Amino acid sequence: MRILVLPAALLLVILLAACGSTGEGGDLDVTLDEYSVVTDVNTLPEGPIKLDIKNDGSIEHELLIVRSDIPGAELPTKDDGSFDDDAGGVDVKHDIDDLEAGDDTSRSYSLDPGSYVLRWNIVEDSDGTERSHYAQGMWIEFTVTADE
Repeated sequence: MRILVLPAALLLVILLAACGSTGEGGDLDVTLDEYSVVTDVNTLPEGPIKLDIKNDGSIEHELLIVRSDIPGAELPTKDDGSFDDDAGGVDVKHDIDDLEAGDDTSRSYSLDPGSYVLRWNIVEDSDGTERSHYAQGMWIEFTVTADE
């Protein structure tokens, strides 16, 4: 009976190892302000990624995590200058909304390897003038690398 248990245990270890790991991931500090998104790093390996998000702005913000091979400055836009999240070539993976001025929050996600844009998409009407926060530069590119 012992002879059968050892090979079965060894087979289980081999099968679990073949399933791969979730990768190393890491932490990403994200700071939001009027017209800017700042991160402490721009690349992390795949795996669990914890976003520590702080709103240093004076108004409520949200953060969208968009998977796209299109560079951040060239994402498709609508007539008002806001990002067009229904356009081809973009995939909104996560939406973290309603982060009041001065607040912070943390979220953890597993993101596939690839290129991402972290951005906000509000359009303000100030004195009859529309201002798209995305068009004003409230975005940053971020890359998740394959775990090798």
